[in-house]
Amino acid sequence: MPNFKIDLNIMPIDSVLDPQGEAIENSLKNMSSISATEFKVGKKITFKIKAANKKKCSEIVVQLCEKLLVNEVIEKYTFKINDEKN
Repeated sequence: MPNFKIDLNIMPIDSVLDPQGEAIENSLKNMSSISATEFKVGKKITFKIKAANKKKCSEIVVQLCEKLLVNEVIEKYTFKINDEKN
């Protein structure tokens, strides 16, 4: 059974206050030479899954996200499935 490497990105939904993003933005106000806005701070999780194929792997990732890794009330997620290089 092949191994797949998963890159999972979890971000706060747009309507949720992001205090870490706001802290970064407020700190940049003291650096007048940098003009950057709308920071959002999230999480990146990488892991491996053994599955018969990419479709089954995707189903497993969605199940993990919905039941364990992501609070869908305040977070959204995207993921990428990569074939593991031997």
